Amino acid sequence: MKIAIIGTYPPRQCGIATFTHDLYQSLLHSSTQDHRIFAVSDGSEYVFPEEVEFIIDKEDLSSYFEAAQIINEKFDACIIQHEYGIFGGDTGKYIIDLLKNIKVPVVTNLHTVLEQPNQFEYRIIRELAQYSSKVTVMTQRAIDMLEKIYEINKQSIALIPHGVPQFECDQQIAKRKLGFQNKKVMLSFGFLGRSKGFETAIKAVANIENDDFVYIILGSTHPNVLRTEGDVYRDDLMEMVMNLNIGHKVQFINQFASEKLLKEYLSACDIYVTPYPNEHQISSGTLSFAVGAGTACISTPYWYAKDLLAEDRGILFPFNDAHALSMIVNDLLDNPTKMRYYRNNAANYGQQMSWENVGKRQLALLKEVNIEQTTTISLKNTVNNKVLTPIFQTNNRLSS
Repeated sequence: MKIAIIGTYPPRQCGIATFTHDLYQSLLHSSTQDHRIFAVSDGSEYVFPEEVEFIIDKEDLSSYFEAAQIINEKFDACIIQHEYGIFGGDTGKYIIDLLKNIKVPVVTNLHTVLEQPNQFEYRIIRELAQYSSKVTVMTQRAIDMLEKIYEINKQSIALIPHGVPQFECDQQIAKRKLGFQNKKVMLSFGFLGRSKGFETAIKAVANIENDDFVYIILGSTHPNVLRTEGDVYRDDLMEMVMNLNIGHKVQFINQFASEKLLKEYLSACDIYVTPYPNEHQISSGTLSFAVGAGTACISTPYWYAKDLLAEDRGILFPFNDAHALSMIVNDLLDNPTKMRYYRNNAANYGQQMSWENVGKRQLALLKEVNIEQTTTISLKNTVNNKVLTPIFQTNNRLSS
């Protein structure tokens, strides 16, 4: 089965691009087929690698039709990475135009499911489900939201976790390499932006009692933020560090967090924190990687974190509560046995999320929908074209 994967792709720097690349690699390792990428470009002049079959110009509708034609002619199935803002047209509707013209089975992976969508966001998700053989999400909460809010039949949804790489580096070796010998390392990584809550973590560091503690913020400023306001947010954070007199405990690594760099820092860290300030986040590659690396994870209770860190795979603290975060960190630093307990729980669960396992699950799902689609077509031809399994439950909003 030769698979076309649609999404952003490196060298473009964004979380979906990294995800698409990792998924592509996992599918290659799980099969003998030469799968290919259909990379969505934002107009920048990227030099894409050889596995990119076709470049979809985000704002050029004709390129979506051309992509659909190539997929129909050369591929057996298609996987779409969907995130609002990736695709062109009103609310990204061009991806629906592409979907309507694809004849092979399609699985669409939803990276965002909104709790209060506007009518256009609502319609996009509904039509993605309608024209896809299956939609996949990364948590049970997302399945519940698709059923209750978008009224999509549960049989059209599959749960496949966010993939994570294999972490095989010894922690002490990683610490020596990065210059953190004899340090207790807390890490956050990802694009810097005002929605990440780093202020809360920095304020918490002011109350960390261990003299050997260091907090690392790894990542470059988000490209969209950089275009509009430059590095103002990073400068504000650094000024906060100086004002709190904790410059010896906080380090900023202003680099894009590539997978190679992430493996090094995650292998070296003891504690990982995501201090996001609101709950409306249904997936997080950063937290997934931290669990896969077997760190002691601490997070605010946004949707994805509550699911991923359940059953003592991590610890939650209230939004914007620096004092609560500092109490948890001090407790872990003072109790090595408790630290190991959370790290072991995370590492054991992380094995289930390895990209190798995720790739196998994606392939199994595509084979399943391929069989279902073939069977449905055959049955339709024998029962006067009646639809046997509706994708949607009864709902009048779609036509409004």
